[in-house]
Amino acid sequence: MLPSKGDEAYIDLMPSFPRNDIMADFSVERYRYPTISTYSRDILPGGDMPEEFVLVEGSTISFMVSRDFYDKFMGLALCVVFSVDNGEKEILFDIVPHVNGQRRNRLSGSLGSFDSDHMWIQYLKPNVLWGMLEGAVDFLEFDEDRLRFSLTLSILGGTMKKFGYVLRCKQIDDDLKVVLEDNQLVDPASIYEMKFEEFFYKFLPRQKKGLECQREESKRLMEESECQEECAREKLKQQMEEMNASDSSDNETD
Repeated sequence: MLPSKGDEAYIDLMPSFPRNDIMADFSVERYRYPTISTYSRDILPGGDMPEEFVLVEGSTISFMVSRDFYDKFMGLALCVVFSVDNGEKEILFDIVPHVNGQRRNRLSGSLGSFDSDHMWIQYLKPNVLWGMLEGAVDFLEFDEDRLRFSLTLSILGGTMKKFGYVLRCKQIDDDLKVVLEDNQLVDPASIYEMKFEEFFYKFLPRQKKGLECQREESKRLMEESECQEECAREKLKQQMEEMNASDSSDNETD
């Protein structure tokens, strides 16, 4: 049964939606993704950004995406160096992506509390940023062969000192590389043609142990499941043999 007004369960469902303008400004883009995964995140002390990241002036990442390149585009890792003054403070972030100037999925959350300079690395899939309801970007919606993908990041509680990014892609053929370079669609230095684990280990090294633990746990659960299935088959086989033996005994008695 759905909760009704006055029920405690009903009240708990509502805080994420502003009550005053819920009808006036309700949109998929605004409410679909209030937070992002911590499993694809590294936060490290210090203020040195790895040289692999392409440094951005200001707070906006922007590049052009063709249909062919979109098929190869698998993810984006952003890197932020932030400072904290006057004691420990909670660091909040807000990411607002756009496609051709149209706002898409807004992402926000907390990185935790800090009292010194830190570096934050976050991996994000394209559909989480620019897709609709985790779907692919529809080029037909814009009726264009090339779209401008962008995201603007703001930090609250600290000061953003450096901001950079890299892109993870599938293997890109030489013809597409020439098109990207000739038309200056994407900075070639930002592209890394890597499989997920290879990219993850390179740019989010502290998550490597977590991934390995998850893999071992999945393997253990699979082996456990296979063992349970084997036991169930053996038990069923035993029951069938006992039933057959019982039937044979009854036939001999008759």
